Amino acid sequence: MFNIFEIRQERGQIAGDRRMLGSECYTLVWVRFGQCTFDAKGRTFVCGKNELLLIPAGCPAAEIKGAGAIRDFMLIRFSPASPEATGLLPILSLRDPLRWATRMPELLFEKLLHIVGQWSDRSRYYTVMCSALLMELLVTVNREFDEGEKAPSAIQHVERMKQYIEEHYRTRITKLELGACIRVSPNYAASLFRSITGMTISEYVHMIRMRTAQFMLRHSQLSVQDISDYLGYSDPSFFNRTFKRTVGKLPSALIAERTRRE
Repeated sequence: MFNIFEIRQERGQIAGDRRMLGSECYTLVWVRFGQCTFDAKGRTFVCGKNELLLIPAGCPAAEIKGAGAIRDFMLIRFSPASPEATGLLPILSLRDPLRWATRMPELLFEKLLHIVGQWSDRSRYYTVMCSALLMELLVTVNREFDEGEKAPSAIQHVERMKQYIEEHYRTRITKLELGACIRVSPNYAASLFRSITGMTISEYVHMIRMRTAQFMLRHSQLSVQDISDYLGYSDPSFFNRTFKRTVGKLPSALIAERTRRE
């Protein structure tokens, strides 16, 4: 497990300064959009959309902020709770910073949001939960790194399937439809989708629905029942369970937050 020293998400314009990160722990950065620049081990790393940067412990680093740019990124600074924990994952044994363009940004974004939410809420045992979620995230990243680069054609197929899902997510989507979308067998489509994104077709559909649900719960006047129906859930209790499992809160909690703001 891990000791976590800092978790933050930054959005918007960058202030023009330089922030030292120190060398006592690892620094993990994921860029959702825009660019982040770091100096580490005598090199400058410019990370763009969907790129990860893992700076190992013992490597002094600085975050460089340029005036005027807009970005959205998440940063976690941590150290293994014991020396043995470092050997559990190969990426933690690297001596040089690792920059990696992930093929599964949606999955990593959901995992990172969960970690940021736990850290911000500071609920009971939140440090234990954040440590467990961080381990899950690092395992996902290490597996992807082990597999290496995927063929461009495979990535293009998955991007077309994602586009199809995002256009039809309110209806029932099957591997038969996605196979037809990219002209391959249904089983191959499902297998390819999971190998690239780290998610099943069903998990991806629910993720898109839950993201839409959060926006609607915060910014519309619709009830939970109305939103559940709109997103294609015939059973409101199933919608509630799926939302709680994905977001960590019940839909009613977001309705309550909306009411307080009003």
